[in-house]
Amino acid sequence: MVLDTDTISYFLRGNESVKAKIIEHQKELASTTVNYSELIYGLTKKDSKKYLPKVELIFENIKLYSFDKKSARTFGILKAQMQKEGIVVADMDLMIASIALTYDEVLISNNIKHFSKVAGLCVETWVE
Repeated sequence: MVLDTDTISYFLRGNESVKAKIIEHQKELASTTVNYSELIYGLTKKDSKKYLPKVELIFENIKLYSFDKKSARTFGILKAQMQKEGIVVADMDLMIASIALTYDEVLISNNIKHFSKVAGLCVETWVE
C-alpha cells in the first residue's frame, strides 16, 4: 500500500479515518521518494517546520520505493500511451503511479480524479 502525498498530509492534519487506516495497515505501508520530495517541497514552501519531524519519522518507519529503472520504464511506456490517447497526468503523479504499478501496490490517495486515468492502477481513498 503506497501512501500518496495527500494521504500523508491528511494524516499530519489529524484526519481520523486516515489515522485509523494507517494504524490498521501499519505493517503494509510504503511510499515513494517522489512523495517524500513533494512533502519536503510543500512544507518548505509554506514554512511549516512543525511537520518536518513527523514526515521524517513516517518515512523512517515505512517501506520506501525509489523511482528506479523499472519504474522509469513503466513511466515511459505509460506516458507515451496516454499521450497517444490524449490523456494528461502530471509527471510527478505519473511517476508515483508507475512505481505503484511496477511493484504491484495499491495507491492510497484522495486524488482519484488524476490517478483513475492510469490504466491498471488500483487506487483507494481513506478520506471520509
